[in-house]
Amino acid sequence: MRERRRERRSTRLDVFLREWGVMVAVFARRAGVSPSQLRRLRWGQSEPSRRLMVALTEAASAMLSRPVYMVELFELSRADEAIYTALLESRPPT
Repeated sequence: MRERRRERRSTRLDVFLREWGVMVAVFARRAGVSPSQLRRLRWGQSEPSRRLMVALTEAASAMLSRPVYMVELFELSRADEAIYTALLESRPPT
């Protein structure tokens, strides 16, 4: 029998998680998503909502005890990147 392989493409999320070395299940639990949903995002098989991007970014920041920026995890469209940049610039310094 022929084994069917799913195409897997490298995403920023995949690279980030591999470099970080975190267990996917632990990160998924902290972000409030299922491990299978995180795997699909990681392998580029589905696209995240803005709400999900925020949840994953916040979970990574909390677990790493440093600010993690959305652009470290995701490739943003030009419109999303403009909104994200404006949001960051409007925040008071920490």
